[in-house]
Amino acid sequence: MKVSSSLKNKFYNRTDYISMLTLTLLFALMAFFRLGNTYAPQSAYTALAENPDIILDFGEYIGIRSVSLYLNCQSNRHFTLSAFNEVTREWELFNESAEASSVFTWNKLDVSYNLRYLGLVALESDTVLNELVAVTTEGDVILPVNAQDYPELFDEQDMFPEYVTYMDGTMFDEVYHGRTAYEILHGLPIYETTHPHLGKILISLGIALFGMTPFGMRFIPAIFGILMVPLIYLLSKRLFRNTFCATATTFLLVFDCMHFSLSRIATLDILVAFFILLMYYFMYRYLEEDTAYRAETNSPAAAAHSQNAGKKAIRAGRRRGKSAAAFDRLPPRQVLLPLALCGVSMGLGIATKWTGVYAGAGLALLFLLHTVRHNPGRQTLRLFFFCCAFFVLIPLTFYTLSFLPIVSNTEYSNLLDKAIRCTQDMFRYHANLESTHHYSSPFYEWPIIWTPLLASSNAVGAAKTSSVSHMGNPAIWWPGILCCLYVLFRWIVKRDKQAEFLSIAYLAQYVPWMLVSRIVFIYHYFPASIMTILCIGYTISRIVRRFQAKGRAAVVGYLTIAACCFLLFYPVVSGYPFYREWGQHLRWLKNWVLVL
Repeated sequence: MKVSSSLKNKFYNRTDYISMLTLTLLFALMAFFRLGNTYAPQSAYTALAENPDIILDFGEYIGIRSVSLYLNCQSNRHFTLSAFNEVTREWELFNESAEASSVFTWNKLDVSYNLRYLGLVALESDTVLNELVAVTTEGDVILPVNAQDYPELFDEQDMFPEYVTYMDGTMFDEVYHGRTAYEILHGLPIYETTHPHLGKILISLGIALFGMTPFGMRFIPAIFGILMVPLIYLLSKRLFRNTFCATATTFLLVFDCMHFSLSRIATLDILVAFFILLMYYFMYRYLEEDTAYRAETNSPAAAAHSQNAGKKAIRAGRRRGKSAAAFDRLPPRQVLLPLALCGVSMGLGIATKWTGVYAGAGLALLFLLHTVRHNPGRQTLRLFFFCCAFFVLIPLTFYTLSFLPIVSNTEYSNLLDKAIRCTQDMFRYHANLESTHHYSSPFYEWPIIWTPLLASSNAVGAAKTSSVSHMGNPAIWWPGILCCLYVLFRWIVKRDKQAEFLSIAYLAQYVPWMLVSRIVFIYHYFPASIMTILCIGYTISRIVRRFQAKGRAAVVGYLTIAACCFLLFYPVVSGYPFYREWGQHLRWLKNWVLVL
């Protein structure tokens, strides 16, 4: 049967493309501004097990305040620090276990000693250092006179910053995901094995392009954060069928603090959120296309076409029979393609992070409600096998393939064995994790932004600081609570299909976290917060429909407030240097630690 023209409606006009492109470019500029340095120490020196000593000669006695080490992909390295006494001809140990903990960033070790010879002994065998910088008590960088003995340690001194911030190295979970992406790229044993590896494989692409630098690590997450902008516009326009409402919804995503900060850090959350949003976009496309197809099939014109083609149909007027005959087979390609792409997106999401499974549960419920509601007869069995292929086999394939880069001392019989055993290890880790963290928060605190997560905070001079916090925009998240309740009401009481879609999408991303006993953080709410923004968009569409010009004016006022609120919090979510007092002024709730 020829597909109805209603399935081919041109949803997007010239204004849509202009709005979508403008907002996407705006967020791209925001995301890439001060994303991170495009340089970092690259050459490496290995303190071998048989020769772990690094002896620095400064030529004369001088006060050394500290040494800073740029670690490679080994964390928690320990050193002894000692000074050579030229009178007694012995080494005097003054620090038995100085620790450099974070990978791919500068680690400061306090010295505060007047000496000529400084000895560092690596306590772990084969410790790899990319650079070493000594700083005098006056704050000047000093090069040892025997620097030529350790050329790899002193060839990139100009990369040492006056003040170390997120621009110069890893922050928060980048020490896991950024590090693992580097290890995947170089075929090394993998450190972080608590999540599937597709996300880290994607992050490694940025490292391959730009090197193991802060910019290189964060490039792919920034791209995915940018791509979420046009994607939410496409979904919003289909949901609300209104350019103004789609623009307003996308505007809120652009100026959401959590979306902004997660797009600028090399972790998995922005990647899986993109795939989750993509899943729901394609599921809505399927529901929309299938509904239009059924309406077309049940129309008198479809009945005449079926008869003229010689297809099985009951006589004119018995439209029920004709419809049943049409629904004995699978829908046309235009209907099935979005459903197939939804399954592919789900596979990519699950291969990135297990939270993609939560979205899969929401998709299954939406699909079942739609299928049962339309009672398609024998088509149900055909759709079942179709879904087995695209929602079971393909996701399992993607998930299994994500373990290809795993390199370890454990012998696996094959790729499937590797995937199964690694999955078992991941489950045991998450099930048995007993840990605490100052910035953790239970699920019921997330919508009200009770405890933001401070991912990075570093002094920039005596009065300024650089901080990166993961938190929502209060002007978006707080009204979003009411909008979610309103959408839930519209689903339960008014049986609104759009409200049903949004409510299920939101609850699928939020309710499962209520059953999780391990330590959790506010960024786990991010996929649900995207649905919250769509719920706000739904509310905006109802306001505009009801109040017309006055409603639009009110919405513009609200969007202005949301943008101004983002600008207020921009310093504490972007890492841009600001005065510490500003961070204290923004402490609207007692748990808001936005600066150290």
